Amino acid sequence: RNCEALMLLQKNGLHKNNPALAVVATLFGESEHIKCLERNNMVNWDEESSLNEILKGAGYDESQSRAISLGLNKNRPVLIIQGPPGTGKTGLLKELITLAVQRGERVLVTAPTNAAIDNMVEKLASVGLNIVRVGNPARISPTVASMSLGTIVNDRLAGYLKEFERKRSDLRRDLRQCLKDDSLASGIRQLLKQLGKALKKKERDTVKEVLANAHVVLCTNAGAADALIRKLDKFDLVVIDEAGQAIEPSCWIPMLQGRRAILAGDQCQLAPVVLSKKALDGGLSVSLMERASNLHGSLLTTKLKVQYRMHDAIASWASKEMYDGLLQSSPTVAAHLLVDSPFVK
Repeated sequence: RNCEALMLLQKNGLHKNNPALAVVATLFGESEHIKCLERNNMVNWDEESSLNEILKGAGYDESQSRAISLGLNKNRPVLIIQGPPGTGKTGLLKELITLAVQRGERVLVTAPTNAAIDNMVEKLASVGLNIVRVGNPARISPTVASMSLGTIVNDRLAGYLKEFERKRSDLRRDLRQCLKDDSLASGIRQLLKQLGKALKKKERDTVKEVLANAHVVLCTNAGAADALIRKLDKFDLVVIDEAGQAIEPSCWIPMLQGRRAILAGDQCQLAPVVLSKKALDGGLSVSLMERASNLHGSLLTTKLKVQYRMHDAIASWASKEMYDGLLQSSPTVAAHLLVDSPFVK
């Protein structure tokens, strides 16, 4: 699937009919290509100013509000959101996706692992959006199984399946009673065959309907190659969580299916797992997020700068060693000690 994505990228990446044209041009183009996009009014890098009042009273810090505003700019093809530990990245993505849907956008959300995407499903489940989790049922967490494509389709078809079983049972009974009459038995067998075909068509139509009406479709990066997803209308926004842990080819699977893309994660934490030395030497361990964060100066990237998880003595070390001293501690946790926790006796 990764190879197929790269082949599609090479073949159609800069084709004028590619909905992800601006994304591809941004991530592979030089500065003059960016200027060309700007001159043709194909891109805009500013924040979405109409959200200022909405975000002002929502309790977000300045860096979080900026990330949401940039992410909701429909003319911005690419945004990299770097979220160091404890900066509220997942909650921010939940808010960003919710606001995008409220503004009429269809969103594809992916991540490199099933665990990461199931975590996002749990976050979005409480918002009231029409979300669908696509993937192998055996790898979907039981806590979000009710929002999986298979479960939703089965629930929709419950009445139809009950009627199907009744009709099939009646036909099988009739078949047993007329086995000696070849012409009649042949007709019943034909009816059984037609009944089975009707069920398969109903299942296909229901799957298409569920996915087409979903506000948010969620799957792994590789899962976005599923024909069920690729045959859908292109998404307005693709969000890849934990993008710092994903190899670049896997990110292009979902990104080629949307008009703009947001990569969220932290390239300073876990890198993609690559076991092949040849692949490592070829640069596969450099994630798209890491590569993109170094493109066009700081144009593509915004950083979350306030952490809400750890004592400042810990955070200040991480800030100095990994984040150029930019990571600050919220006053709510800066002096917080484990001994102060109500769970510690």
